[in-house]
Amino acid sequence: MVNIILPVISNFENYANFIKSSKRKDVTFFVGVTKEGESFFSKSKFVKLYIFENGSAKEEIINSLSSRVGDGKVILMRKLISNDELDSFIKSKTDITVCAVKERNKLCGFFNNIWKKIIKFIFDFKFFSGDVSVVAISEKLNLVVRNIPNLSYVTRVNRWIGVTESSVETVSKPEKKEYNSIKNLAMLFIWLLLFLGIVAGTVVYFIFIQATFISVFLWACAIMVSLITLFLATVIFVLNIKTGKRYFKKAKLEV
Repeated sequence: MVNIILPVISNFENYANFIKSSKRKDVTFFVGVTKEGESFFSKSKFVKLYIFENGSAKEEIINSLSSRVGDGKVILMRKLISNDELDSFIKSKTDITVCAVKERNKLCGFFNNIWKKIIKFIFDFKFFSGDVSVVAISEKLNLVVRNIPNLSYVTRVNRWIGVTESSVETVSKPEKKEYNSIKNLAMLFIWLLLFLGIVAGTVVYFIFIQATFISVFLWACAIMVSLITLFLATVIFVLNIKTGKRYFKKAKLEV
């Protein structure tokens, strides 16, 4: 059996038509849809329907549905794909399958490898070798899917150990990552202002006050700490753009 987790917060008709067009009898759709799109979907033998509060994020719905799937392979669909592409995910023999991405040129690949090493060093995880808009997880890992509290997170960053991975070509664009863009930018701006403020404070201090070993040492430490903090804030800023917000709660079912 194949379990497909389908979080739907927009384009309700397109998702409903996709389910209707599926001809496979070995697939069960676990559809999590916000209240406003409820009328587009109906329960059936192969469709388990769950209605969530309006405003729920896809990642929140994913976390709410993960424990409800049955035995077998689990496919998490953050975006719509064709039925032929879905068949390729279903037939995949690796432990984890993601969407393929175009190969980068040598220069982009060089900087991307540096970025990966930075992330590995700071956060101790890797990225998947493709786009995570669709992720297929083999039957072998089914119990992990059903019991892990944050399936959203472990299908966006790769903290798996000893698993095989492959990718499937898809035509549609990657799904946009869910995060608060204003908050993300504001946090980076605050740390940038703090760094600039410390640098400016250092210059003003030594214009009016004679330098001593202790004062130079303290101001140098302040600049170094603020620079490191700014660097970490920049890494987190880019990481949020690339993978979305780190943690999501579970979406609330409509009563």
